[in-house]
Parts: sequence; C-alpha cells; structure tokens
Amino acid sequence: MKKILLLTALIISINLAAQDFKIGINFDPVMSWFSPNTKHIDKAGAKLGFNGGLMLETNFKENYAFATGLDLTYMGGNLQYNDGPATFTIDEDMTVTLDSGTTVEYALQYISIPLSLKLKTNPVGYITYFGQLGLTPQFNISAKATSDKGNLLDKDNVGEEIGLFNLSFFIGGGIEYDLGGTTALNIGIFYNNGFIDVLTNDEYKAALNYVNLRLGVMF
Repeated sequence: MKKILLLTALIISINLAAQDFKIGINFDPVMSWFSPNTKHIDKAGAKLGFNGGLMLETNFKENYAFATGLDLTYMGGNLQYNDGPATFTIDEDMTVTLDSGTTVEYALQYISIPLSLKLKTNPVGYITYFGQLGLTPQFNISAKATSDKGNLLDKDNVGEEIGLFNLSFFIGGGIEYDLGGTTALNIGIFYNNGFIDVLTNDEYKAALNYVNLRLGVMF
C-alpha cells in the first residue's frame, strides 16, 4: 500500500508542476466480465459495478494532453468451474471444496491509476470531442466470492485466489461540454481489455475486461 501511495503522490506532483493543469471528479457505471484462458473454467455472466475518483489532466501541446487519475473500482464477474473439485482458500487459512459445475460470483475492488494520451478537437460551439487510449495499472484491495451450490462461499474473503496486480489497455472517446469558465462536463465510453491473469491458481487462468461509461466534471 505504501508503494501505491508513493506512486500516486509522484503522478500528482508531476501534474501539479505543469503549467496547464486541470482536476476533476468522475463516477462511472461499469460492466465487467472474465475472459477465461483455459478449458477448466467458463465465463458465466457479467457484473455491474462502478468506478469513481479523481481525474488529472495536463496539456503538453494544443489538442494533446496527458491524462491520469486515482480511482476506486468495483467490478468482477462469474466463472463456472468445470473440472472439480475446485479448492478455494478463504480468510487466508481456511479451505473449501467446490463440486464440478459450480458457478462463483466474484466481487473485486481495485485502486486504479489510469495513464493515457488524450486527443481533443478544437471546440465546436460548446462541445469538444476527444479520443483517449492508455494503460490502467490496478491494485487489488478486496476480493469476495459467492458460490451457487451448497452455499460454501457466501461473500467470503478470497484474497488468496486473486492476484495483487492487474493491468489493462483501454480505448474510448466522448465529449466535453463547456459549462462556463474552466468547468466542463465529461461524457464518454471506454473499453478496457485486461491482459494479465488475475487468478493465482495455476490451473485456472482468466483476464478481467470491462466497459465503463464516463460521467465526470473537470474544473
């Protein structure tokens, strides 16, 4: 956690040192799902969540900006375990065994630090259009799971089953609506493609993907 706070402080310091600096807040509805990379598990449904926090933006050239921020992200998804029995570690020192065919719903929380390039058009009336792409390092701070058979998992802590670090590539776009002065409403949509296995068990591999609708205000 100290490393996360240090990295966050460094990013904020870099932005504060820039001459053209903007800060904002965002609250984004999220739809997330797992993409399994092994035959032992199948995707079994998506999960609704949200992503919210601070947006930081620095223009380094006209129509080009470096955008970052600090978000708390709630997401997850459902996985069906086909080859049983599957053993889960809960509360760090207890184990439960799930039968073959059991579906597990994951509820995950991450600290997210997006790092991106933002390309903007010149204003058209009150509206500026933008495209954005970059990477999002994420650090897991909570992992809970619920199973659909036998109630063996019921919002139990399964932090041992989820990796600490996740990384995704994202791309998207939207509009900035001028509200007067330096204030602008941000609306957009982003697709986030995870390319790191988020499960710690070597028998099961899955990446985490999600779509988020950006709802934010820059000041």
